[in-house]
Amino acid sequence: MKKRNIILFFAALVFGFMSCKSTPKEEPIVEQPVVPEPSMTDSSAALEVAKAAREAAIAAGADAFAPEQLGDTDSRLDALSVRSSNGENVDSELADVTARYNTLEQYAKAIATKNRIDELDFAKYAQSDYDAGNESLNTLLSLAEDSNAPVSQMLAEATAANMSFSKALFTAFRTRAREERTAAFTAKRNADSVYAAVAEKTRYDEGVQLFRDGDASYAMQDVERAYNNYTGSHATFEKLFEEISEKRALAQQAIDEAKARVAESAAYAAQADNEVPLEGDDIKGIEDVNAVLLEETAYDDPEKAAEELPETIIDTIIDAAEAAK
Repeated sequence: MKKRNIILFFAALVFGFMSCKSTPKEEPIVEQPVVPEPSMTDSSAALEVAKAAREAAIAAGADAFAPEQLGDTDSRLDALSVRSSNGENVDSELADVTARYNTLEQYAKAIATKNRIDELDFAKYAQSDYDAGNESLNTLLSLAEDSNAPVSQMLAEATAANMSFSKALFTAFRTRAREERTAAFTAKRNADSVYAAVAEKTRYDEGVQLFRDGDASYAMQDVERAYNNYTGSHATFEKLFEEISEKRALAQQAIDEAKARVAESAAYAAQADNEVPLEGDDIKGIEDVNAVLLEETAYDDPEKAAEELPETIIDTIIDAAEAAK
C-alpha cells in the first residue's frame, strides 16, 4: 500500500511537471506606430470656376484685346492645375486667377463698347459717361504696369470702365432712336400726302410695321433695336414719297401736255366751225350728247387708307446702367 502511494505521487509529480512545461510563455505585445496618410485637398470646384471665368474672358474678346495678359493668366492657371491634381490646397490662388480673368473680361467689353461709340460718333450724346470710361481705362492701364497692384482694384476699374461706356452707348442709342422716330413720323406724313397707302400699299405697310416694332422695342428699353426699326421706317416712307412724287410729276406733265393738245384741238375745231359749221343733231361720227361712254367707277377715299400712328411715345425713365447689364 505504501509502495502504491509512492507511485501515484511520483506520477502526479511527473504529470504536473509536464503540464507546466507544455504551457507557452506569453510574449509582450509591441504596438506599431501609426503612420498618417497624406491628406488630399479637393480644389476642383475652384478650378472649374476659374476655367469658366477664362471662357467668359475669351468670349468677350480678351484674346484680341489683351493677348499677353491672357497668356500670363493662363500660365498661372496651368501651374495651379498641376498643384491641385497633386492634392495641394490652391483655392486662394485660384480665386486670384479667377479675378484676373474677370478683369480681362470687363476690360475687353469696355474696349469693344468704346470702339462702337467711336465708330458711330456717339460720344457727343453722353460725353460725361464717355469721359468717365476713359478715365477708368487709364487708371486700369497704370495699375497693370505695377506688379504689386491689387487684382481687386484692377477689377474694380475695369468694371467701372465697362459700365461707363455701356451707359454712354445706351444713352446715345436712346437719343438717336427718338430722333429717328420723329423723322419717320414726318416721312410717313409726307407719304400720306401722296396717297402712298394706295399707290404702294405693301411697302407702305412695311414702313408702318417697322415704326410699330420700333415703339415696342423702345418700350422694352431695347433702344438699339428701336433705333434700327425707326431708321428702316424713316427710309421706307422717305423713298415712297420721293418715288410717288416723281411719278405724280410725270403724270401731271402728261396731263398738262394733253390739256395743251386739247386746247389746240378746240381752237382748230372752233376755227373749222366758223368756216364750215355743222348743222343738225344727227351727225355721223359724233355721239349723242346724252350717251354714256364709260361706266362710272367708285373709288375708296385714299385718305382713309392711311394708317394712324402716335406722334409721341411715352419715355419710361430707367437706370441706364441697369439696362446696359
